[in-house]
Amino acid sequence: MGNILDTIFEHKKDDVATAKRERPLSELKGRLSLVPKAQDVLSALSQKGDGSNIIAEIKRRTPFKGDLVQDFDAMKIAKEYADNGASAISILTDSNFFGGSIDYLVQAKEEVGVPLLRKDFIYTEYQVYESRAFGADFYLLIATSLDKNQLKDLMALGHELGFTALVETHDEKDLEKALYADAKLLGINNRDLTTGKTDLAVSRRLLGQLKGLGGLCLVCESGIYERAHIEEFESLGMHAFLIGESLMKADCISEKLQELRGHDKTSVSG
Repeated sequence: MGNILDTIFEHKKDDVATAKRERPLSELKGRLSLVPKAQDVLSALSQKGDGSNIIAEIKRRTPFKGDLVQDFDAMKIAKEYADNGASAISILTDSNFFGGSIDYLVQAKEEVGVPLLRKDFIYTEYQVYESRAFGADFYLLIATSLDKNQLKDLMALGHELGFTALVETHDEKDLEKALYADAKLLGINNRDLTTGKTDLAVSRRLLGQLKGLGGLCLVCESGIYERAHIEEFESLGMHAFLIGESLMKADCISEKLQELRGHDKTSVSG
């Protein structure tokens, strides 16, 4: 019996087939000239500004935790993130398991000026074209679910289209694939996507494997709930933090984001 990640990718095949019927690749290619040039995500996430670099995630629900927020309003959340210093915004676009929509990318592009990550289960060239055509400034590739050549090809296509892949790793095998593919924006996911279990020791261990390697922008993903976590991992070499659940479940998103960034008070409430 397959795990939840296998199940998601099985459903994704149907989603992609439907999308291809509704929006042929030729249509997506035609849209590319209409979208703004992708923002320089590597610079945005590598530079230290007036607070820690947070990729704040819009995520309605998960297969592991169910609904995360009541009265979900994706654009209200996007504006609150942008107004309170998020370096980038991650948008879950999978509808079946996360309650997302690719249309949120288009809407967010009109509402906020920070870089947008299309977070989904991408395994085809069509999805890379789709991500750029709908306005994503960067896109997620999950190393666990791709072989090293597939990963490299999907990264190369993104480069050709003028935007960057965030390559997500969870173990040493994933890390080997990512380095083979010459990933520059490298995520370490503390959550095992096959079980949902989160363990910050994953980042601690893999950061040790990366010591001495330059030219990487490192993103810590999952399991970050408090400022102390961020301070620890920044001291170990992390540049940015992709945070969803602790923001989505916060009583006040703006205050939680400011706390995680290292500010005591909210600068702007949504």
